[in-house]
Order: sequence, then C-alpha cells, then structure tokens
Amino acid sequence: MRRCFSYCAVFPKDFKFQRDTLIKLWMAQGFLREKQNEEMEVKGRECFEALAARSFFQDFEKDKNDGSIYACKMHDMVHDFAQSLTKNECFSVEIDGSTESKIYSFSRDARHFMVVLRNYETDPLPATIHSFKKLRSLIVDGYPSLMNAALPNLIANLSCLRTLKFPRCGVEEVPSNIGKLIHLRHVDLSFNLIRELPEEMCELYNMLTLNVSFCEKLERLPDNMGRLVKLRHLRVGIYWDDSSFVKMSGVEGLSSLRELDEFHVSGTGKVSNIGDLKDLNHLQGSLTIKWLGDVKDPNEVKKAEMKSKKHLTRLDLFFQSRTDREKINDDEVLEALEPPPNLESLDLSNYQGIIPVFPSCINKLRVVRLWDWGKIENLPPLGKLPSLEELTVGDMECVGRVGREFLGLRVDSKGEMTSSSSNTIIAFPKLKSLSFRWMTNWEEWEGGEGGNEDKTNISISTIIMPSLHSLRIWECPKLKALPDYVLQSTTFEQLEIRWSPIIGAQFKAGGEGWPNASHTPNIKIY
Repeated sequence: MRRCFSYCAVFPKDFKFQRDTLIKLWMAQGFLREKQNEEMEVKGRECFEALAARSFFQDFEKDKNDGSIYACKMHDMVHDFAQSLTKNECFSVEIDGSTESKIYSFSRDARHFMVVLRNYETDPLPATIHSFKKLRSLIVDGYPSLMNAALPNLIANLSCLRTLKFPRCGVEEVPSNIGKLIHLRHVDLSFNLIRELPEEMCELYNMLTLNVSFCEKLERLPDNMGRLVKLRHLRVGIYWDDSSFVKMSGVEGLSSLRELDEFHVSGTGKVSNIGDLKDLNHLQGSLTIKWLGDVKDPNEVKKAEMKSKKHLTRLDLFFQSRTDREKINDDEVLEALEPPPNLESLDLSNYQGIIPVFPSCINKLRVVRLWDWGKIENLPPLGKLPSLEELTVGDMECVGRVGREFLGLRVDSKGEMTSSSSNTIIAFPKLKSLSFRWMTNWEEWEGGEGGNEDKTNISISTIIMPSLHSLRIWECPKLKALPDYVLQSTTFEQLEIRWSPIIGAQFKAGGEGWPNASHTPNIKIY
C-alpha cells in the first residue's frame, strides 16, 4: 500500500485523477501482484478504498448508481508527505516556457515523471527528459509542439519505461522503435491523430493496458495483436461517434482481457468477426458491439458464446451497417446473441428487425434503453422483466400505438388479462423511471383515453407499474393521453413533458388531466 500511495506524488498538487486509471498505473509498475483467486484490479480497488478510508484522498466524485468513488484529489499536505516517501523518485513539473532549468535540478534517479504543458501547442517537450535513463513512467498532460519529431528519439533514450501516457498530444504516428521498450506495460495514446499502430507494438509481450480511444482517425489495430497475451485492458471507442470503425485484427487471441470497451464487426473477410469474442470470457463490466447490421450469418453470433461471459453486466448493441444490406436479419442476430447471465443493463440501437426476441434468461436486467428502431410497430413485452427499474424508449418512428403487448400480459379469448401462475398479475413490478423520447408518430397509449379507462378489460388482480417514480415524455407531438395506471402509483413523484403540445395541455393546471396529476409533487411542462 505504501508504494501505491507514494506513486501518487507523480501527479501535481490539486490534480484530479481517475480511480481506474490510477489502478492501471499501479499494475504497470508491479505494485499489485496477482494471487490465486484475487485479480490485480480487485486488489487495486481494495488498496484505493483503504487509502480513501484513511483520508489520503479528498474531493471525491462518486458514481450515482453504486456510490463508488471514481475520481478524487490529494490534499497538498498529503501530497508533500507522499513526495517525501518517494526519495526523489516521483516528480511533476509545469512547463510554461521558462521552467526547463528546473528539470535539471531533479535527481537522475527519478523513476516517475509527469509533465504538464500550459501553453497549448507552443511549448515543446523538454529535451532534458532524455537524460533520465531510469524513468519507468512518463506522463504528459498538454499538447506539446513538435511532438511527432521528438517521439522517436525520446523512445530510443528511455528504454526502462513501463508507462507511456501521452493523451491529447497531437501524435500522428507511433514510431516503430516503440517495439524496443520491452518493459512497457501501459500505453495511453487516446485523443490523438494516429491512423494505425506499428506491427512492432505486438512485440511488447508484457503489455497490460493499451488505450487508443477517441483517436478519430484510427482505422485498424495491428494484425498480430493476438500476441499480446497478457493484455488486460483495451480501449478503442469513440462514444460520441456512431460511425467510427476500427478493424480489430487478432482480438480472438486476447484471452486475458478484462476490459474491452468496444468491438467493431467487419462483416467481410476473416478478421473482426463477432465470433472472435469466443474466448474472451474474463471480460468485465461494459461492452459495446457496433455494426451488428453487417453480420451476414447469425450462426457467427452464436460462436461468440456471450452466455459464457458471466462478468459482463452491460451490453450496448448497435445494429447499424456500413454497407447496403441485401438482407436484414436483425431478428435472427438478436435471438442468436445469448446474453451474459448477469446482464443488468442493455442498450439496443438502430435495430431494423420486426419481431425482437428478448431471451428469457435476462431476469437480472435493471436498465433497458431502446433507440432508433426503424421498422418496429409494436414494442416488445418488457413488462415481463422482473428486475427492470429504468426504461427509455426513443426515436421509434413507426410506433403509433403502445398496447397491452408492451405490458407483457397475456389476453384470453374474452379480451381479459390472464395468468397461469398467480391470481395477481404484475407488469413492470420494479420499474421506477420510464422515458419516451422523440416518438413523432405515437398517438395512443392504450388505457389512456382521457382517464376513462375501460376497466372491464383489465382484471382487478392486475397491477401495473406499482413502483413507478418518474415519467418523462419528450417530443411526442401526437400523443393524446396517458393511461390511468401511470399516475396511480403511490410512489409517483415526477411528471415531465417537453415539446408534446396535446398531452402537455392536458396536464397543466385546469387541463382535463390535471385532477389525476395534481397530487404529483413535481410536474414540469415545457
């Protein structure tokens, strides 16, 4: 724990650092030894939490869902203490055009060095860094001038590097001599201008983390990526750009991966096929799969064996295509994609199928988001999901009506709700938050005819959304009414209506829907 704490002295005072990034930096230096049944990442989180509990960290930023700390700072006095423990091994310096001489005063035994450049694209990386032959960490925060010209010589002189962290540095090309840094374990080249990585990077057999996310020009990974058998964290995604595509060769050999933020399906050739995910059974947390619309054979999806990835808790699936599709088989692809057993969050976007099949094994789903389904007229029976707490449906231009099929309730020959297992039927038993957005052709929500619901068609033993807390209706200009059951929940507290003039007029004070909603503590209509 002492080494992990003292390493934090590499950051300047008042610097905000991310928990997960810090843990990866500890891993790169060998501070977290993997033991049987205890992974490095788990040990790192335990160490971080122990330091936080001892007040070594402050200004916490916490995840709104689970309350865990994801970012923090160190108090100046604690930073001074950490610096004293390093015995002149950790340094940080701000470059403003006049501090080159300060670097000369640093011990040549320095192991970890962070450079902060305040003048955007004006100050170069100090040439004196080359003289620190024992450097194990080099972290740059800023945009140095002449970076591409300096990088080959920098790499040639710092052969002991384990961490090379150059985000947002304007790097256009990674020099091939990076393959000589045989001790390198952590490479962060995110937010740069690179188009490809040199094949020589595949000789870095000790690599644990490679981050090339938000590199908007990146086209491909090296062909021999599969040689990096120790790689545990790989990031390639650009979250704001649905059109990004990176040809991901060799991923099938990365069986040690714990983190893969995105996988891009090629749909052509023998590389970057979804079946390449087959042996990546240590993946944890979240995974985004893009370009599922380019899957030609649904059987290829089965090869991915997603059901074996028991540590994945979130899947974001994008069914867009980079080519003109001769055949749309999104229904078959979704059905073949047997989800991880512990999945808690599912996003489905750009889906072009007709009858989506939600597997029965996703009983742990808490969050579902459905976006831009181009052909769906009836929403799937999501009311059957027993653990669902948050549901967002958006941009469904073909949906004109939301009916009882959405509730997941069966209807008998008389048109009445039935249940084979209980006298009480509950649809959406745990749903707390419900949002509909940009449903431009949606007119009817069954059961919502101005509050005059036909109760003869709904059994007295039917309970719908008993835990609902909030409802948001955004840009649904044709929606005529809300069903009574939405506002009848004793837990209901928030109604928000935006850019939906018909329904908005009903629930303003004095509107015909106002008596049913007036008890709601928080009503917002725009």
